[in-house]
Amino acid sequence: MSDELVVAEKREITPLSLIQSALSKNVAPEVLKELVSLQQSMVRFDWEAQERQSKIDFDDSLNECQQEIGRIAPNVNRLDTKSWWADYAQLDRTVRPIYTKHRFSIGYSEVAPLAVGKVRIQAILSRAGVAREYYSEITPSTTGPKGGAMATATDADAIAASRAKRYLLLSIFNIAVGIDKIEKEGIPEDNREAFLSAIKTAPDKPSLDKVYISAKKEATAKNDTESLRLFTEAGASRAQELKNAQVH
Repeated sequence: MSDELVVAEKREITPLSLIQSALSKNVAPEVLKELVSLQQSMVRFDWEAQERQSKIDFDDSLNECQQEIGRIAPNVNRLDTKSWWADYAQLDRTVRPIYTKHRFSIGYSEVAPLAVGKVRIQAILSRAGVAREYYSEITPSTTGPKGGAMATATDADAIAASRAKRYLLLSIFNIAVGIDKIEKEGIPEDNREAFLSAIKTAPDKPSLDKVYISAKKEATAKNDTESLRLFTEAGASRAQELKNAQVH
């Protein structure tokens, strides 16, 4: 077999090579148009196949991250609720080395909230050209669980943003935090905080009564006396605030 035949056999026949051959032979424009269309179809097919594989790799890597992360030890003791939880710094310190090893990156930004007065944080989880968006919206609070002053309005926004990032990390990687027996048997901390926030920001008495009844029902079902106490105190405090507002 001659060297020319060997080279010809090894040369891959593609739409692009056919286009080049057609141009050198001055073929009809209709034929050239069909060859160009075929080349575009093959490029699009390859791109779509790569995109599908990237999404598969994204899901596989996310699953591997979740397996490696496991449970995270809490580092903050809340004396008012007698519970332990992991703050954002603790979560980030544990999770970042794992997700970066799997080539993930997370970008946070504050975006327009769906409800007035809330802080809405967007997290974009990216890997190899694939990105997914996650959101968390928190109501800033300047008062503590017992109604006392806790932070300025500016600090409350920063606290809400940090909490939103914490919730996002927990959600993205499906993280379980090791917590104490009291909280484990009662209402999850996130649910309790959501109820307390709704109670403390209720716009009127009917709204307050509605959210308080829901919170009390869940606390009673979970036999969570500590959360029930917090709901009762917050409800009484908000009811007094609404009453005072009507007087003035």
